[in-house]
Amino acid sequence: MDTQWVLDWSQEALRLALVLTLPILLAALVSGVVIGLVQTVMQLNEGTFNQIPRMIIVSVVVIALIPWMAGQWVGFTTELIQSVAGRE
Repeated sequence: MDTQWVLDWSQEALRLALVLTLPILLAALVSGVVIGLVQTVMQLNEGTFNQIPRMIIVSVVVIALIPWMAGQWVGFTTELIQSVAGRE
């Protein structure tokens, strides 16, 4: 196998990993900031008040994005397999 081909597909895999995780990370970031602001305004120091809503929000985002994420992953895998088959 060609080194450049392996590097290109590795780069594409890393890009796909970033694209697939970015919405989840953004949901965690936004929910954390909003919940932190609410805690500050209400002067709450309870740790579970921060974690439980964030886990629920991230879980909802993951469940909502599963079809899209699976489609992206299957598309990448299909292209990779076709590329490997075309090289032989």
